[in-house]
Amino acid sequence: MVKVTVGKAEDPWCEIELTEEDVEDWKKGVDITEEKLKEVIQLPPITLDNCHEREDGDLQWLSLTVRWDEITFEEEVNGKYWHAVIMALHRIREDFVKKQRKMKHLDWYMTMKKTSDKRNAKYYAACLEGLSRHC
Repeated sequence: MVKVTVGKAEDPWCEIELTEEDVEDWKKGVDITEEKLKEVIQLPPITLDNCHEREDGDLQWLSLTVRWDEITFEEEVNGKYWHAVIMALHRIREDFVKKQRKMKHLDWYMTMKKTSDKRNAKYYAACLEGLSRHC
């Protein structure tokens, strides 16, 4: 079992343990690592009130380019471990970005709905039927 630390050693973001069996298969290794990371991870909440406070994908701990000195293994490991951790972090970041974008779109939609034209519905029906010359 190998301990993986994501973040600086003095202030780690999270720590998980991986076994050789966890990363034996390249694809399943990423899935298993992602699940283990999600168990210990605490992502910032995304709400309608705060969805515009940060750029898409801004998680502070995980920027677009992960710094290698922020991922450490307790012992020497092969490429399967590195692949599993990096791809799992990438997936988590992508999911977070999707949620951010959905929330921003919902905020846009709610704002548009609030500020939309609130004229009488009969007026719209008359315009659609071509009965009114004032449309």
